[in-house]
Amino acid sequence: MTVGPHRHGNNEEMYIVLSGGGTMTIEGEVQQIKAGDMILNAAFAEHGLVSDTDAPLDLLVIQVGMD
Repeated sequence: MTVGPHRHGNNEEMYIVLSGGGTMTIEGEVQQIKAGDMILNAAFAEHGLVSDTDAPLDLLVIQVGMD
């Protein structure tokens, strides 16, 4: 699974990694993620995700609009 680099408008997302792992890039900063991690994608921040393990990557994504 790959979610290429992109930006959202005036909203935030929280990625909760349920299983698997991968490489998350937020505003050019690269980090490895694994089950149990929670990642905040701030409003207007560029982010992307690559699943680079053999295990399936399962995420719970919560998105909140910011006024």
